This record gives sequence, structure tokens and C-alpha cells, in this order.
Amino acid sequence: MRRDDICLYPRPADRAELHALITNRNTSRKLVWRAEIVLATADGHGTAQIMRRSGTSKPTVWRWQQRYLD
Repeated sequence: MRRDDICLYPRPADRAELHALITNRNTSRKLVWRAEIVLATADGHGTAQIMRRSGTSKPTVWRWQQRYLD
């Protein structure tokens, strides 16, 4: 099932904050996954590619996409 309804457009400040979370070695792995999912979605990557990059499942990707939108 393709999710064409997910379009994320984070502000530059939000994008910088998410990138900082990813590069900070003290950030928990779960938080890094969430930030990677949001940034990859914003960059236009599909669900399958995001799953491979972050090492998470499809429902996890969909959940964090939706939570960021909310």
C-alpha cells in the first residue's frame, strides 16, 4: 500500500534540530530512528527505503510520520 498522503515540510529550524539529534552521540537510538524517519520522509523517500535506512518496520514508519504531522 502506497501512502501518497504523507508530505512533510519541516521548517529549517526543525530540520536543524532533527539533524542535531541524529548526530549527537548521547541521543537514544529510538529518538534517532524517529528523527531519521521524519527527515527521510521530508526528503521524499518511500516507506520501503526508510524502513531499510532506519532498520524499523512499516507500521513504525507510518506511526512516526503521522505523529509528526499531528
